[in-house]
Amino acid sequence: MRRRLGITLAVSLLVAVAAVGTVSAAPLTAKQQKVLDYLKANWGKDTAVTGIDLAMEIVGGDYTAEDRYALGVYVREHPEVHRVLRMFGWETVALTPNEKRIARVLSRAEQEERPAPVLEQLARTLELQPAVVSDGLHMLERFGILNRDATAGGVAYRMAKSRYVNWEGGMRITFTAHRVNVHGLKQLDTY
Repeated sequence: MRRRLGITLAVSLLVAVAAVGTVSAAPLTAKQQKVLDYLKANWGKDTAVTGIDLAMEIVGGDYTAEDRYALGVYVREHPEVHRVLRMFGWETVALTPNEKRIARVLSRAEQEERPAPVLEQLARTLELQPAVVSDGLHMLERFGILNRDATAGGVAYRMAKSRYVNWEGGMRITFTAHRVNVHGLKQLDTY
């Protein structure tokens, strides 16, 4: 009996240690599931690759950046949800158009071996308010797409993974920059 208890405890400990090393998606709330259901029903129709942010707006309700982040992590961890995710990547639907623009500028700077632009430079380049850029940088960092650039005193950013440096053209950032309204249809992101 004591030996069986020891083995059970050891297996439980190994499972717990293995789980700590991975970041997995939490179960979705009912309101988050409503957004995912909307997306699954619409992705691929009329060339739709609608982003989570637009879906939350269309579905309506009191959605937050935390809801979008939870949904983004969920689709990152569950590409089996829809072929759109497998074809174009979770980033395509998780990031807002402004976050994609921010990432594109940072990716280009890194490709061209230029210094990482700081917040004020990004805001000027993208013609966005610094607060909007700051929020975008924060979300890109949370998603693991960007890291702070320590060589710039932590105020500039670099792509977190080498695959993001040459991302443009890989149907990731530039892919769904087109948010369209078609008469008689709901607004959608398309390629």
